Amino acid sequence: MTAKRFTATVVGGGVGGLAAATALARCGLDVTVVERAPRFAPAGSGLMLYPNGVAAADAMSSRLGRRLRESGHVIGPVEERVLLSSSGRVLAREHIGRLAQPDGTPSISILRTAAQNALADDALASGAEIQMGTVVSDYTTDNGPVSLQWSDGSIHSADLLVAADGIWSSVRKRMIGDGLPRYCGYTSVRSHTPGNWPWPHGFVANGNGVQIFAAPVGDGALYWTAKITAPPGTWPQLGSEAAQRALAELIGHWPAPIVQLITNSDPADVAVTDIHDRDPVSRWVDGRVVLLGDAAHPMSPALGQAANMALEDAVVLASTLRTHVVEGSRGDFSTALRAYERQRVQRTARVALLSRRQGLLDQGSGPLRSLLRNTTMRMRGRKDVALHEITRWSAPALAA
Repeated sequence: MTAKRFTATVVGGGVGGLAAATALARCGLDVTVVERAPRFAPAGSGLMLYPNGVAAADAMSSRLGRRLRESGHVIGPVEERVLLSSSGRVLAREHIGRLAQPDGTPSISILRTAAQNALADDALASGAEIQMGTVVSDYTTDNGPVSLQWSDGSIHSADLLVAADGIWSSVRKRMIGDGLPRYCGYTSVRSHTPGNWPWPHGFVANGNGVQIFAAPVGDGALYWTAKITAPPGTWPQLGSEAAQRALAELIGHWPAPIVQLITNSDPADVAVTDIHDRDPVSRWVDGRVVLLGDAAHPMSPALGQAANMALEDAVVLASTLRTHVVEGSRGDFSTALRAYERQRVQRTARVALLSRRQGLLDQGSGPLRSLLRNTTMRMRGRKDVALHEITRWSAPALAA
């Protein structure tokens, strides 16, 4: 007798959704990704995939791990990211190469488009389907399969619904109903710039209410993110080109290469968004509907862990489903989803709250808060402790 093939619908074609598609397909589920956008649009911004995220990708697929390494900048063991004041003075050096795991799993800085393309290609190669330009407009769940209504009015059924539809998740709204996301107090302007720059391994620079992070993505190019303390809506309403000009004016007194990094970016590649997070919650499951990634635990970018946590989620979810659902065709979704929830809630809550705290410190304005921030940056550089505990994470094996 042929073993039953369970089905999963994943809502959202971002990092978390595509990773879930690959991981679940590798564990023997038939997976369909439903993505609202009509196509995957190019994005000029970048991602830091720290060793925990890379370990998750490797566990999903050795092919995916290789592709990510080839598509981005693999951070070497002796690389250091400089921590700068707005005058260009070096406050400390962050030994980012030392974050590599004992088995050599590295960090990778990569353009978001390159990462998304790698994830999408691997999901398709693993047997998943991707349905673009489609929204899950409604669903019904109990203890059995989930009934889904798509935006074209058609009705579908899946044994599992994975909500990876981001911080504004409509599935989370229905499941938890915890209101709007919380504005973190700052906005993000980000892009990438080709060329050769004075900081081959990247930098973090802070001024009065502005922080700029930059990391290499290959061929001398840097991706950069500027976090700017401002009331909500102030910067997004400007649009990309005007926001780029305004940022250059705001930091006009900073060292010329930093200003040029901003002005030399293609305005078409500049993204502007306010930054939000949510208070952690302990409930991610409703019947056979489960939250993943930013839909479950949205966090600020201060620690660069949002994408990495989503990759971890995908591997852990697939592992629990393999154990309790796929192996022996047991189909015990309840136990699988509760095990996933139990393994992920505490860790992601801790990282989200640490990110919130770090974001507040990074964005401090005024002389006293700037002094505190700069002193903390020096301490972080000397002790070389940033992210070590978070990135020391081992992925469960998925190979059948």
